[in-house]
Amino acid sequence: MHLTYKFLFVIILIGFSLKSEAQTEIFDIGGPKFLNVLEELPEDLTSQRSLVIISIPVQEKGGFKVRGDWQKLAVKSHKFLRQIGVDPIGYVYLDDLNAGPEVKSSFLNLMRTRKVTNLVLVSQTGELPNEEFSIMVTPFSEAEKGYLASGQNAWYQKNPELERVMINLGRQVLRQEMERSNFLIPEVPEYLNDFAVVDGTRYENFPSRIQNYKIAVVSFQKLTPSGNMSADASAQIEYYNKKVDQKNALLAELLKKYPFQYELVNTSDNDKLYKDGFQYVLIPLQSTGRSIKSILKYPVVASETHQMSTVYKVTGESELRKMPADANLTKYYIKQTVVNDIHVGEVWDADVSWDLALNNFILSIRKAFNK
Repeated sequence: MHLTYKFLFVIILIGFSLKSEAQTEIFDIGGPKFLNVLEELPEDLTSQRSLVIISIPVQEKGGFKVRGDWQKLAVKSHKFLRQIGVDPIGYVYLDDLNAGPEVKSSFLNLMRTRKVTNLVLVSQTGELPNEEFSIMVTPFSEAEKGYLASGQNAWYQKNPELERVMINLGRQVLRQEMERSNFLIPEVPEYLNDFAVVDGTRYENFPSRIQNYKIAVVSFQKLTPSGNMSADASAQIEYYNKKVDQKNALLAELLKKYPFQYELVNTSDNDKLYKDGFQYVLIPLQSTGRSIKSILKYPVVASETHQMSTVYKVTGESELRKMPADANLTKYYIKQTVVNDIHVGEVWDADVSWDLALNNFILSIRKAFNK
C-alpha cells in the first residue's frame, strides 16, 4: 500500500479527541498575540501555501544558550505534512522570524510574493522522557502589521509523540472534507533564514548627527485584552503585561546612560517615525551570533565556532568575551528613517540578553563621542 494511503488509513483508525470548547492561548509570532483555539482548521490548508515555523528547546553550552538542530524536527514534520497535503513555501526557526522589525518586513514581503495563506507552528518542549510536541495552525494575517491578529482563530493540539499530533491534524483534514489540490509538494524541506535587512548603505560607525537629532527607541508593547476572555487567559495577559512593565522600567534606566536626546515610541515603522520627526531609530536584532552577522552583512566564516564580542563590565571598562557562534544573542544598531542606511557601531558588541547588548551599544556610543 502506498505510504500516503497507509498514513491516511492510520489517521482514520487512531486519532484522539479534539477540544470541545474554545480556549485562548498566547503565541509569540512576530509579537505576542492571543488566539482563540477552536476545532476547525483553515479550509484552504490543503489547497493553498503555508509557512512552517519550528520551535525547539535551547541548549546550554558553557553558560550560553545555544540553538539546537531545529532542522531535524523540520525534516520529520515535512514527511507528515506532505502526506496530509500541506504545501510549505519553507521552514523557518521561530527565533529568526522574531529576530527584529526589519527582519519581519523581509519575511512579510516574501510571504506576500509566495502567496502564503496559513501559518503552521510545530513546537517541541522539554527533553526525553518529558518532551512534548504541539502544532498550531492559523491564517496568515497582516491586520496588525505582523503575521497574526489578536483574537483570530487557531487549531492547536499537543501530545508527547509528534506522530500522534500529526495523525490528529490529518484526521481533522479528513473530517472537514477539505479540497486537496497541493500535489507538487517538494520531497525535502526548504529552509528560510538570514534575510538581509540592509536596503541602504551599511556603516561600521555611529552617525555624527545623533548628537543633534532625537533618536527613537521602541518600547516593549503590552497585550490588550478584547472580547470575552476566560479567567485563565486574562491571568496570562496580566502576567505578560507585568513582565513588559519590568522590561520597560529597565529600558528607561539603561537609557539614562545615553548621552544625547531620545524618545520612547510605540512603533518601528520608518514612515511613521519620519513623519513624527525622527531621523534615527534604535533597533535590536535577536538571533544566533552567526545569523546576526550574516543579516547585518558582517564577514562570516562558515567554519567559525566562536566570536569575540566587546562587552562592558559594571565598572564601565570594556573587555573581549568569547561566545559560541550559535549562541542566542542580541545586537543593536541605528537606522536612518529616510534613506534606510544602518550604523552597526564601531565594534561587534552583541551579548546574551537585550539589556546587556543595549548597555554595550550605549557605552560604545559614549566612548566614540568621548562622553
